[in-house]
Amino acid sequence: MANRTFSGSFDHSLDGKGRVIVPSSFREALGDDFTITINPNKTAVAIYPKEMWDQQLERLSHINPMDKVGMQYERYLMSVSFSGNSMDAQGRVLVPAKLRSKIGLTRDIVFVGLNHYIEIWDAEVYAQFEAQTEENFEDLADYVYRNYPT
Repeated sequence: MANRTFSGSFDHSLDGKGRVIVPSSFREALGDDFTITINPNKTAVAIYPKEMWDQQLERLSHINPMDKVGMQYERYLMSVSFSGNSMDAQGRVLVPAKLRSKIGLTRDIVFVGLNHYIEIWDAEVYAQFEAQTEENFEDLADYVYRNYPT
């Protein structure tokens, strides 16, 4: 698998058709075949390169069909996941209306690189999240270093 990482945040705007220009620094790592879905916290749209989405599908393939909770998660996730996407010649991607509605995306959005995938947040919601995160950053860093040692 290619080493594909995403970092940084970029302010952008959705056009009237729900399309957005993918930041140039994300385009190569994203590739020509990606999945657009919802992030695990249902706070943003997530865009996974094919290799990363395939890992998610592998995890889902282990859910026993008789596991009602596991199947409920899989059913919902797959119902809001749109695979086989690519950018147009201008580097734009269509964010499906279903996801724009569920997340509450307005015209102003923020792309956030999250290491192995990308999130698209409503700009106002992300500003609030970022401010809260900055207030608690030392505690968050402590948590990560304690719970995820190298």
